[in-house]
Amino acid sequence: MRRRVLAAALAMLGLFASAPLSAAAGDPAPLRMAVHPYASTLTLINTFRPLQQYLAARLGRPVEFYTAASFDAFVDTLMSGGYDIAISPPHFAVMAMERNYAPLLHFRAGLEPVLAVPADSPARQPGDFRGKRIAMADRTAFIRLVAVKWLADAGLQAGRDYQLVERPSHGAAVGAVKAGEADAGLTTTTALKQLPAELQQQMRAVSTGLRFPHLFTMAHGRLGEPLIGQLRQALLDFPATEEGKGFMERTAFGGYEPITEDKIRQMVPYVELYRRLESGR
Repeated sequence: MRRRVLAAALAMLGLFASAPLSAAAGDPAPLRMAVHPYASTLTLINTFRPLQQYLAARLGRPVEFYTAASFDAFVDTLMSGGYDIAISPPHFAVMAMERNYAPLLHFRAGLEPVLAVPADSPARQPGDFRGKRIAMADRTAFIRLVAVKWLADAGLQAGRDYQLVERPSHGAAVGAVKAGEADAGLTTTTALKQLPAELQQQMRAVSTGLRFPHLFTMAHGRLGEPLIGQLRQALLDFPATEEGKGFMERTAFGGYEPITEDKIRQMVPYVELYRRLESGR
């Protein structure tokens, strides 16, 4: 039932957010490009519209934008092959590669988990969060797995030494700090820079000192190698275009890099941790 409702919602979203191209009879079917719901749907639509429109023009076919109502819903659709192009956290991406998704590229900027705190907060290191409220998105989020371990390595356990405040996205976690509902919000350096300037100015980032490969872009194998090759080249060319330069600057993604075997191996422990969490549900 959940998946049927999700599919209907995603179909509506895709129609709403599709690039300004339409497929006439006999034209190629639209490509479904999905972005992990790390921020609100409206934020993601506005953020990724330049990439969506560029790919539609470059590939000569409509590209529809999709996201999901939750992290679980995104993973469900990803693993069932529901997306043609997927922009995903690296641990989910590695899992998707087992389901016929081909790795393309990842954003050049490092994926850096940070705790956003009010600008005047004295917090500087993990021990400073003892007794605090920390807002985090879904427990399966890659940066949450990393941050909980970072705090645990400093002797802090969730529920005992700090209180978890559940929020649906990384943007909402930062919003909880602004609203006074949390003392810190877990996000990334890039996601923080994509928030409204006014909110950014009210926050300061406490770094975990950890860096990982950023969001992976993949294509489903059913597209075929010729189209996947065109897509990979289009992405490589995107940062040099006028719209690509603006996109990379606004998002702080910085460009693209290849997804290497070493980067995939780096994600394996987090894939295993995610699967342990899911099996324990």
